[in-house]
Amino acid sequence: MDNVRSLSNIAHNSTHFNTIKVVVFDCDGVLFDSKEANIRFYSHVMQQVGHHGIRPEQREYIHMHPVRQSLLYLLGPGPRYEEAVRYCRTIDFSQFNEYMQCEPGLIETLEFVKKSYRVALATNRTVSTRDILAHFGLDHYFDLVVSASDVCHPKPHPESMERIFREFSASSEEILYVGDSAVDEAFAAATGVFFVAYKNSKLRAHLHISHFKELLAVLS
Repeated sequence: MDNVRSLSNIAHNSTHFNTIKVVVFDCDGVLFDSKEANIRFYSHVMQQVGHHGIRPEQREYIHMHPVRQSLLYLLGPGPRYEEAVRYCRTIDFSQFNEYMQCEPGLIETLEFVKKSYRVALATNRTVSTRDILAHFGLDHYFDLVVSASDVCHPKPHPESMERIFREFSASSEEILYVGDSAVDEAFAAATGVFFVAYKNSKLRAHLHISHFKELLAVLS
């Protein structure tokens, strides 16, 4: 992954894409624009434990990391952190769904890849993952969902992708992963899969896209 290849270069070199048999998506920032929902969720939890809201410089971290890691980052170790973890076990996460939006072109892309590839999700979202997919009517597109609740070590640790390797008897050369964050970049590098960076030109990736129609162009 030393060289970032442009869309035009990839489109004229279909050899690699002929080896792809599994397309894997991240959730937050890829399937959904969920930053507003995340900010509201963590602000709500922080208020419940008597803490200030989310500062602008903290928003990127909570977008990328699981709940426990994010709460530890926001609150530090101690009673408030433990109280926040306990409170999260009682929350109805669906109250934040209204602040999430499917990314443009997502449904068309999932329709296409479902017909031609196996489809998986690898996310650092936890127990709310499957409920959100069902809420937006996306659950039937995925052959496998691996959330942070399903593994001992969330991304960028390779455990989530190793489960995908086993499930589909696939090698790294047969998997394309779409992510949007530095965690996804490190996750892809650790597992050797083909990495597509979504709406983040700062990441080192095999391919950068700003809309799902660009992914469809190369997969089809």
